[in-house]
Amino acid sequence: MPPFLIQLSVYVTNTFSPEALILFCVFILSLSVMYLNVKGIKYREVLSVNCPNNIKGVIVISLSVFLAGLLSVMIKSIFKILRPENMLVLENGYSFPSAHTAMIFAFSFSAIFILFKYFKDRNHILLNYLHSVLFLSIATLVGFTRLILQVHRPVDIVGGIVLAAFCTFFSVKIYYTITKYVDFKVFK
Repeated sequence: MPPFLIQLSVYVTNTFSPEALILFCVFILSLSVMYLNVKGIKYREVLSVNCPNNIKGVIVISLSVFLAGLLSVMIKSIFKILRPENMLVLENGYSFPSAHTAMIFAFSFSAIFILFKYFKDRNHILLNYLHSVLFLSIATLVGFTRLILQVHRPVDIVGGIVLAAFCTFFSVKIYYTITKYVDFKVFK
């Protein structure tokens, strides 16, 4: 393996690490709280149908990423599959599923869902497709770097992608179920 490829893989995998994704989600949630305060939106309205679409997006994306991180840790402790012996960098913990892959794909899948749900008019459609390709390319790159560094097996990466799809679906269902309930009980 060329040293340049290993260094590039380490850079990519560290840039899009689970910790960095969680910090990014906390950051965008904090910006959303400031936006709510500036616009004078009550916090309980965040769980209503009338909530601004950008705030809905932040909540769904963050919930999906947090859920993917939590479930990947829980699944790792259940299966307890050891990492490959010939790792090029030192990694601790168990291997299946890849938390890096699960969290970056959860971010990508939920961001793509939000793009096509709320920004689907003619002016945004090409931009939505370009963003989708960008998100999925970055997520795929992170998955490949985990394989290049030999800290995961292909099944770990596939497991992370499947977990991300589940977390995105579940996060969307949780959010929209709560908004329907809150709108029905509180605002009508």
